[in-house]
Amino acid sequence: MKTFIKNHPYISAILLFIVDSLLPVPLVIAFKLLNLDLEPLRLIIPILMSIFAIGVLYYLGWLKIAGFGKKIRDIDVLWFPLVLAFVPVVLFGTVEIAANLVFFYLVALLFTGISEEGFSRGIIINVMIPKGKWVALLFSAVLFGVGHFSNLFFESFTVIQMIEKIWLTISFAILYGALFLRIRNIWPLIIIHMMWDFSFLISGTGGPFTVVPFPSYIHMIIGALSIAYAIYIVRKVNTTDILIELKSSSQG
Repeated sequence: MKTFIKNHPYISAILLFIVDSLLPVPLVIAFKLLNLDLEPLRLIIPILMSIFAIGVLYYLGWLKIAGFGKKIRDIDVLWFPLVLAFVPVVLFGTVEIAANLVFFYLVALLFTGISEEGFSRGIIINVMIPKGKWVALLFSAVLFGVGHFSNLFFESFTVIQMIEKIWLTISFAILYGALFLRIRNIWPLIIIHMMWDFSFLISGTGGPFTVVPFPSYIHMIIGALSIAYAIYIVRKVNTTDILIELKSSSQG
């Protein structure tokens, strides 16, 4: 598998993405056929996908390369995503949500962070990094954006809302990919990712408790600022040490 990834990074990334994307499908089909409430899948699917991502990283010997357990570098660059994580709550306040649901979604969003950061940043960026940091960032971001079409299982979107969502997720992925290459530790990204999603949830601007949809123009501004910041912080990234680690793991 390591040899195939080394020789065919684009195909490997796409195949891994397809497998990752198809994991929830049997569960969704089974729940619908049995006429079961889909809500538990908001937790079950992220857990399943977290197991898959960490399993692939373990099999490849990439857990450390993916940033699990590494020392955090350049921690100061995290100020921007931390500020962004609070934007929905600052602008719209919070809505009332039952305590048991708050706990449920906190756990679900934690596993969402683990699965999405582990797969998109930990796996896909490292698969693509031999092609260069810019290719790795853009390719992983596009896959990340396309992967969010699965949200149609749970929520209804207009065409415009879906375009906005894809724009925001791609810009989000570019930002988090750049952060990953700078700090070389995945845990801060998992936590901030969870905070970002949770902020939309409790502010009533996204997710199952939506009261007022998040304004389109703010989506566009956040996306543009995220890409600009990503370009700024990734310029100084030297991928030599990453490539050395990947080569070492392939020989192990």
